[in-house]
Amino acid sequence: MAMTKTTKRVRPARPDPAGQTRTRAFRVGFLVGAGSGLTAATLIAALAFAVTDPLPAPPPAAAAPTPTAPAPAGGPAVHVSARHLGDLKVKVEAQVSTRTYDPLGRASVVMYADMVAMPMAHRKGPVAMAEVPGKAGWYAAEVVVPMVGEYDIQVSVQRPIPGEAHARVQVGAQQQG
Repeated sequence: MAMTKTTKRVRPARPDPAGQTRTRAFRVGFLVGAGSGLTAATLIAALAFAVTDPLPAPPPAAAAPTPTAPAPAGGPAVHVSARHLGDLKVKVEAQVSTRTYDPLGRASVVMYADMVAMPMAHRKGPVAMAEVPGKAGWYAAEVVVPMVGEYDIQVSVQRPIPGEAHARVQVGAQQQG
């Protein structure tokens, strides 16, 4: 007797023809819709680029001076010098003059000391600067900063003509010249 091999016949799973048709139709519809949408968007962008006039934007309204407080013809000239006196003490001197180099006396002048490495973390001020007797337009103040490091000294003139200037000073165990 001849031996024949009997094998069990396994049929592969067949997809549902209705489901296959639905997913294929969805894919085709999605691709056609996305493609036509992107094409329409590109055409609209090209048309807008072609018809747009390349003029610069008008200046913002905030840049114009207010009618109640007309802007001065020129702000003051402020020259700042700052030096480390030892420990954590800094002396700041400022010469304030008009643009025509006339000393600006009896002005409201304040200073701020702000650590460069940690802005706004160790800010000192406002510290009022006093007018130096016998030197018209010269103002001075001393401030004790909280720690060693480089500081940005900002001197602001608030009245009669607003303006400001900055200087840097190194505060540490060893002075840098």
